[in-house]
Amino acid sequence: MINGFGLHKLGLLAVRNPIIATLIMVMISIAAMVGISKLEFSGENIEILRDGSQELADYDELLSQFRNFNNDAVVLMRVDNLSTVDGIETFRDLNFEFQLDERIESILSIFSLVKYGGPDEGWQSALPAEYNSDEEVLASLKQLAADIPSSQSLFSPNYDSAVMVVYTKAEATKDKNVQETMDGLTALAKEFNTETVTVTIAGQPAIRADLIHSIVADLLFLAPMAFLFCAVLAFILFRQPVAMFLCALPSLLSISWFLGGAGLTNTSLNFLTNILPALLIVIVFADTLHLYLKWQKLSEKQDDYVATLEQAILEVGPACALSSVTTMAALLSLCLSGNNGLFELGIAGAIAVFGGFITVIVALPLGAYWASRYGFRPKKSIASKIGVIAGPAMKLLNYRKSVIIAGLLLCVAGLYAHTVIDSRFRLIDYLGNQSEVAQSEGYIDSTYYGTTPLFAIVDMDQSLALDDPANEGRVYETIEAVKDVFPAGSFYSLADFADEIKKAGGKIDAKLIDELLRFLTSRFISADKSQVLVTIFSSANLSESEMQERLSNMSTALQKRELTDHVKITGYPVLSGVVAPRLMDNLRISLLVAVLLSIVLITISSGSVKLGLACLVPNMLPIVCVELILYLAGIPLNMSIAVALTVAFGIAVDDSIHMLNQYMLNKRDHDNLPAVAGALKEVTPALFSTTLILSGGLIIMCFSTLPAMAVFAVVVIITLLLAFLADIFQLPAYLAIMNDKRAE
Repeated sequence: MINGFGLHKLGLLAVRNPIIATLIMVMISIAAMVGISKLEFSGENIEILRDGSQELADYDELLSQFRNFNNDAVVLMRVDNLSTVDGIETFRDLNFEFQLDERIESILSIFSLVKYGGPDEGWQSALPAEYNSDEEVLASLKQLAADIPSSQSLFSPNYDSAVMVVYTKAEATKDKNVQETMDGLTALAKEFNTETVTVTIAGQPAIRADLIHSIVADLLFLAPMAFLFCAVLAFILFRQPVAMFLCALPSLLSISWFLGGAGLTNTSLNFLTNILPALLIVIVFADTLHLYLKWQKLSEKQDDYVATLEQAILEVGPACALSSVTTMAALLSLCLSGNNGLFELGIAGAIAVFGGFITVIVALPLGAYWASRYGFRPKKSIASKIGVIAGPAMKLLNYRKSVIIAGLLLCVAGLYAHTVIDSRFRLIDYLGNQSEVAQSEGYIDSTYYGTTPLFAIVDMDQSLALDDPANEGRVYETIEAVKDVFPAGSFYSLADFADEIKKAGGKIDAKLIDELLRFLTSRFISADKSQVLVTIFSSANLSESEMQERLSNMSTALQKRELTDHVKITGYPVLSGVVAPRLMDNLRISLLVAVLLSIVLITISSGSVKLGLACLVPNMLPIVCVELILYLAGIPLNMSIAVALTVAFGIAVDDSIHMLNQYMLNKRDHDNLPAVAGALKEVTPALFSTTLILSGGLIIMCFSTLPAMAVFAVVVIITLLLAFLADIFQLPAYLAIMNDKRAE
C-alpha cells in the first residue's frame, strides 16, 4: 500500500475525537468567513512579470527617472470627421473636461502640443484657440502633422478618430481605487457619446480595472456554478441528499478557507490566482469521491459504519495524501520560474491544496461520522456500473508491449514539440470577451501604432552642456536609429522641442526646458537632465517573434551608430515580448521538474524504484501530447497554457497514485497480472467519475469572461482526458510487464 507520509492519520484522529475535531473545523471556518469580508483584488500585470532581470531593471529606471507611464490611460474618440469645427471642438471640450477631473494630473493630446514663438513670445499652443471654418481646421491639422511629425500618433490620417494620453494620479490607480477611477472616467467619456461620436478608454489603468472587474465577476459566478455542478453530480451518483452534502462539504470548506486565508493575509486575488477557487472545488471533490466510494463499498459488507470509515481512511487516505503532495509539488515547481507572479501562484496554490486535503481527510469523515450516528446509511452508487469500461483496457494487457511502444513513440514526438513550440504573451488575452477596453486596444493597435510605448533612454554626457553638439548629436543619432525600424510619426522626443526652437532662430538649453511644466517635460527628459527619452508608440500584443525582430533591428541600428553603450530600449512591450516568453521557457523546465519530482515522491511512497518508473511515461504522456496537439495546430504556448499544463499534471498524477495504491493492495493476495486486472476493475469507476467531475467542473470555467481562463480550462480538460486513458491503458501495461516472468 502507498505510504501517505502519515498525513491520513489526521482523519483517524478526527473520527476518534469527533467533538474536538468538529469544534476546530468550525473555528477555522468562522475565521475564514471574517477573512472573506477583507478579500481584495489586483489588476496588476507588470509585477507578475517581475523576474529580477536586466529588462526589469531598465524598466524600473525609466519609471524612476521620468514618470510612471503605467498610470497613462488612453482616451479614444471616434468621430465622423475630426477635421470639422464640430469634430475638433468636441475633442477640445473632451480634453477640457478630463483636464478638470480631480483624478487627472495631465493630458497629452494635439491640444497640449506647443510651438516656440521666439524669446519674446515663448511657448504657445500648436493649434489655434478657435476655428471659424471646416477648411481652417483641415489646414491646421495638416500643418500640425508637417510641423510636428509625432502629432500623427495622436489623430488618424483619415481624421475619423483622435486619442489623448491621460496621466492619472498615483493614488487613483491603486488596486483599491483603479476600478472606481476608471468607472468615473468612463462615465465622463460616455457623456460625449452621440450618433456620430464614441469615446472609450484603453491603456494600463483601464486594463487593470477591467481585470479586477472580470476577476470579481468570475469569482461570483464560476465558483458557485462549479460547486453546484459537483453537488448535482454527487446526487446523481449516490441518489441521497445526505451523500450529496457529505461530498460537497469539503469543497465548500476548502474554497472558504482559501478565500478567507487570502483576506486575512492581505493576499490579493489576481488574474493568475483567480484560477484557484473553481479549480480547488473540483480537485477536492475528486479526492472526496475516492474516499466516499471506498467507504460506501466497505459499508456494503458490514454494518459498523464508523469502523468502515476508519478502514476507508487507512486504505484510500494515503493515496489522497500522496496525490495532494504531488499536486502541491507541481504547483511549487512554478516557483522555479523565477517570476513573482508564478511564485505567488505556486505558494498560494500549494497551501490551498493542502487545506483542501485537510477538508477531505477530516471534514468528510467527520460529516460521515455524525451522519451515520443519526441513522444515515450509504447506498450503492451507480458509479460501480462504470466498471465495464475497464474491459478494453484489461484485454489490451495481452498486448502490453505494443501498448508501451506506442506510448513511447508518442512521448518522443511530444517531447520534440515541447522543445520547439513557440510562445506568446498578450495582455489582451486576459481581458473580457466583450470588453470595451479590449476593443479599444485592438482599434488603436490597428489604426495608430499602439497604446503601449517603447522607450529609448539616451544617456547624456553630464560633463558637457545639454545643448553641446556631442549630446545633441547623440539624441539625433538615436532618432535616426529609431527611424530605421519604426515609421515616421510613431515617436516623439526632446528633439521636437529643439526643432521648434530652431525654427524661431533659437537653441534649446536647460533654461528653456525649465520654463515648461514638469508634467510635460517628464515625458522627454529626466529631472536632473542626465537622460533624454525617445518615446516610440508600439503594442504589447505583438507575438514574440515580431517583437524580437523589432528589438534586434533596433539593436543593429544602434550598433551601426556606436550608441549601444549610451542607449537602452525598454518599455512594457519589451517585458511582454522578451521577459514573458523567457518566463514560458522556464515554465517548460519547471513542468519537467514537476514530473520528475512527482516520480521521486511516488518512488519514496511506494518503496519501489520500479513502481516509480512505471508511472513516468503514463504521467508525462498527457502533457507532451497536449503540446504536440498545440504544435501541430500552430497554437503558441502562452502563460495560461503553460500554467494549465503544470496544474493539470498535478491533478492527473492523482489517478496514477490511486491505481498504484489499489495494485499494491491487491498484490498482497494475488499474483501480478490478476493484481493489475483487479486494480483496473476496482479503480476505473472512481477514475472515470473523478475525470468526469473534474472536466464538468472545469467546463464551467469556459464561461469565464476572461479568454485566458477559458483556454486554461480547455487545456486542463484535454490533459485530464488523456491522463485517464494513459492511466487505464499505459500504466497497467507497465505494471504488468515490470513483474512479467515472460519479460525476464
